[in-house]
Amino acid sequence: MSKKSGSYYTPANLANFIVKYVQENNFFSNEPIHILEPSCGDGAFLKAISQHFAEKTIFIDAIDFDACAIEKTRKVVSTLHGEYTVTKADYLNWSVNTDKRYDLVIGNPPYISKKLLTEVQKESCKNIHAKNSDFGTEVHNIWTSFLCDGVERLTSDGTLAFVLPAEILKVKFGEKIQRALLKSFQRIEIFTFSKNVFPNIEQDTVILFLYKQSNEEGLYFTTIHDTNCLINNRFKLKRKRSLEAMKLKWSAYPLMEKQIKSVVSLKKKLPPIISYCETIPGIVTAANDYFIVSKSIVDEFELESLSKPIVQKGIFVNGCVSLSKDKFKSLIDQDKPTHFLDLSQADLTNQKHKNYISIGKERKIDERYKCTLRNKWYEVPGAWVSDGFFFKRCHDYPKFIYNDADALVTDSSYRIKMKEGYDIRSLIFSFYNSLTLAFSEVQGRYYGGGVLELTPSEFKSLPIPYMKVTTEEFNEFVEAFHNKKNIDEIIDRNDAILLSAQLGMTDDAIESLKVIRKTLMDRRQNISKSQFS
Repeated sequence: MSKKSGSYYTPANLANFIVKYVQENNFFSNEPIHILEPSCGDGAFLKAISQHFAEKTIFIDAIDFDACAIEKTRKVVSTLHGEYTVTKADYLNWSVNTDKRYDLVIGNPPYISKKLLTEVQKESCKNIHAKNSDFGTEVHNIWTSFLCDGVERLTSDGTLAFVLPAEILKVKFGEKIQRALLKSFQRIEIFTFSKNVFPNIEQDTVILFLYKQSNEEGLYFTTIHDTNCLINNRFKLKRKRSLEAMKLKWSAYPLMEKQIKSVVSLKKKLPPIISYCETIPGIVTAANDYFIVSKSIVDEFELESLSKPIVQKGIFVNGCVSLSKDKFKSLIDQDKPTHFLDLSQADLTNQKHKNYISIGKERKIDERYKCTLRNKWYEVPGAWVSDGFFFKRCHDYPKFIYNDADALVTDSSYRIKMKEGYDIRSLIFSFYNSLTLAFSEVQGRYYGGGVLELTPSEFKSLPIPYMKVTTEEFNEFVEAFHNKKNIDEIIDRNDAILLSAQLGMTDDAIESLKVIRKTLMDRRQNISKSQFS
């Protein structure tokens, strides 16, 4: 397995299931059957194809860039049923030189983020996407190009089966792909997993089955809990008509149809957060461990006159909804990195100031990309204080903090600038309710370890039952938040005020929102706790 190559070889039992499932659920009337495996790796899919298509005439093109993998694959296929053409090549380049069509495209394409691709690979990906504009022109990960090209290579009644990262269900660019697939295929099946498929990596995956022709059209989902579910076909595919209509991202698949319709209806009735505020990313230092330091470092280099209070990480404000000066002082006393260094004010006649800047050059921080764009590499722009901030990542619930300590924040959070007529205390108070928190799960995406992330657009589009509160009411809320045993206490407290009293929602409707939030939260948190077997 390699992050740079993006190769996560498919477990044999999973490859065997996928091939067997495709063979049993497709009537391949025409022979010979032409099959493409664009990233054959160690040959797991090829072995399974040989076994389950043993009574068919099959021609297989197998591609991989890894020389060792190709050498092993050539030895493997020499004993397998079928006619194999095994090619060592970068699939992106190979695909340019053929217009061949296939009855089945199958495999587990590499997952390589855009930042790790070469310029040549990026250009190749763009050219592939240009063939199908519905996929979007911007390339975020190499797997999208494999999928785009695979879709284009299918015959009129062809089938595609890929193991893909679950981000296809969750991220913004995934929504374009979702629409493109609904447009091109009569039937789509997505097998999700309650546990990680690949050992020792925090990569949530899905199996995507696409059928050009089908007697039973629609978008279907199922969740697989262990190998026995696959071996014994112990799963049930459920159609999600609301997701076919793209009412929500496909990551809402764990919800029942009734819940999805309820969520969509509620969103239309409430203004989004962007109606009340603007969001601006926190400071980008390009080297937090250099520009954000503890009190002991400040004292050692006489940097007190250059330092400003800053919150570097969300973990420093766990359990609170208002960052007081006393709370911030306790972080300083613990020698946490709480001092942002405004080195634009450095006294270059002060030897200790000069020494600290020299340390940065010795560490080659001045050569980092963001630093090279500055007039002076050590002058960090955008150091202004906001009334509140929202941390874009969380585990149990989002952190929305009132900035009573007048601290700066890094780009781990969004600075909140209120629009005229609205105040930050009221916005934070109004945020903590079952409706808004349920939508945080619906609209956000999750990563390894079950971490929830809300991008700027996802955060700004959250519906919120804004209610103006007094300073006294907010202080009571802060006190309750500080003394809570768990977040549910706060949610129940605010639901009674915001949802029941203000919006007139019934107890049943509020309970339904709690179930929606818990269903999606359990899904993202549990995926990281165990391995598929």
